[in-house]
Amino acid sequence: MARALSRADAEFAAHCAVLGLRTVRTVEALNAAYRPLIRQWHPDRHHGQASHAVAVDRATAINDAYAFLLEALERECEPVVTARSRSRVARDGFPDPAVLEIFVKPSNVISVGYNNNTFDLFVKYIGHRVYRYRAVPASVVEALLNAPSASAYVSEHVDRQYESEACKRIT
Repeated sequence: MARALSRADAEFAAHCAVLGLRTVRTVEALNAAYRPLIRQWHPDRHHGQASHAVAVDRATAINDAYAFLLEALERECEPVVTARSRSRVARDGFPDPAVLEIFVKPSNVISVGYNNNTFDLFVKYIGHRVYRYRAVPASVVEALLNAPSASAYVSEHVDRQYESEACKRIT
């Protein structure tokens, strides 16, 4: 007879299912599942289409699942998890509510967001420092999302080429 899942196990399984996973044991596996889904369902790819509302819902669910599973993987690596360490997980988004947060491959950059109406790129670094880069073309953002290292790409192709400002620190 199969044992009933605890509430925590059921929640973990539900988040895995959103990303098409049965389980996840590494950040690399989590990223491999997350990245193609967020590319497929990013609302900017559905702008002006009937599927836009569905894309917003799917992208939100994908990001929520990613954040939950990433936090769960980080907890497994920490011997003691405190309220303070849990609060470091990025889930507050960016100062612009129109921007969807996209988590990137592990580096000094946690996540990026892009407003395709204003062409503002937001970059959240470890420590939750957020910078806004102005007038960044969508092609640069697409290249950033496909780069092997988001941190290196931002350093080489964004930092000195676009006007930037530090945003309010997100905790």
